[in-house]
Formats: sequence, C-alpha cells, structure tokens
Amino acid sequence: MQHKKYYIIKSIVTVCAVTMLFSCQSTQKEDTAYIDFEEVPIAEAYEVNLKYTDSGKLKAILKTPKVLDFSNKSFAYFEFPKGIVLDIIDEEGKVSVVTSDYAISYKQTGIIDMRGNVDIKTADSTHLKAKQLYWDQNINWVFTDQQYKSYLPDGTVNEADGFDANQDFTILNSRINDGVMFIEE
Repeated sequence: MQHKKYYIIKSIVTVCAVTMLFSCQSTQKEDTAYIDFEEVPIAEAYEVNLKYTDSGKLKAILKTPKVLDFSNKSFAYFEFPKGIVLDIIDEEGKVSVVTSDYAISYKQTGIIDMRGNVDIKTADSTHLKAKQLYWDQNINWVFTDQQYKSYLPDGTVNEADGFDANQDFTILNSRINDGVMFIEE
C-alpha cells in the first residue's frame, strides 16, 4: 500500500509540474515586427545633381533634394518626394525647364508622374502650368486629364481640362478649353 501511495503522490507531483511548465508565460514580449523589403527603398540620395549624356552630348540635368530608389519592388520606380527641377537640352543647346513638387518615375514603362505645381517653360517660351502631368519618355509625349493653363509665345492663353502633346509642344491636343488667341488679319 505504501508503494501505491508513493506512486499516486509521484503522479500528482508530475501532473502539477507539467501543468505549471505549460501554463507559465514568458515575460519577454515577442517582437512580431518584420521588415518587408519591398516597402523600404533600396537606397536614398540627397542633394542630387544628375547629368545625362548621350554620345558625349549633355541631354538633361536632374536636380532634387531627395530621391528614393524602389528598384527592389516588382514594379520598380524612383520617388522624388521633395520635387524635381529637370533641364532638358535639345539638339541646338536650347534648354526647357520642368519643375514639380513631387515626382515618381516608373522604370518599366518610362512614365514620369509629376504632381503639385507642375511648371514647364520650353526653350521657345511656351509656358504651361498644371496640377499633374505625365511624361512618357519612350515616345516623348506629355499628357494630363487635370486642369492646366498654357501661355504660348504669340500671346495665346489656353485653359482646359486635359491635353496631350509632343515633348516640344509643336503638336497640342486640348480638350474642353477656353482661351484667347491672336489672329493676324
């Protein structure tokens, strides 16, 4: 009987010990946070002054206070959260200037999305202001479906809800517009 008592006490102690072991909680807080590498830029650059050349000729100068490189994403892009100033130099050396408060450039499509106080001053004195503007670098075409206002060298002023044009504005297709145009007699 003594042996049975000992076995029962040993069993109870074992059950209590196992129960206590599994019921104890760690006092350390588990850190479940992790880094999703597609959510953070692969690189950051500050006070950028990038010059683009082709066949030894200067074609463009990009200036920005900050650029974020998200080429680690499946749909890679560069983000310019503090805006850009882009000087585009044509074959004759004439400079057109594009500025915006924010920009994002998509690597796969070649499209740059510029937002906030987009301002373009072309070498021939055409001036365009818009809230948002897209530039397709592959076909040298600019477009928007937002309101814009353009000032042409001959004094023509045009306001409209959207347009598309070639990069040097020699072709301009405007939608739903109002404006003032000067016609020689």
